[in-house]
Amino acid sequence: MRYVPTMSRQLEVEVGPTCISSGYCRNFAPEVFGNGPERKSFVKSNPVTETPALIEAFESCPVEAISAVDAETKEEVFP
Repeated sequence: MRYVPTMSRQLEVEVGPTCISSGYCRNFAPEVFGNGPERKSFVKSNPVTETPALIEAFESCPVEAISAVDAETKEEVFP
């Protein structure tokens, strides 16, 4: 399913334990994702602004380890 942003908003983003360290999220949004232990990605700080690069990072994860909720409403945004 392709994610379609509705507006620029603040998101709370998380990388789950299923991360396999593909690095795609870090390539698309290096300002958001860092390289942690065992090369697994982590979120540098929350909340983050929804951007096209962030959406690409979400969609590029081969194991869907990234999740996001609207920081204000707590509504699930991704996956």
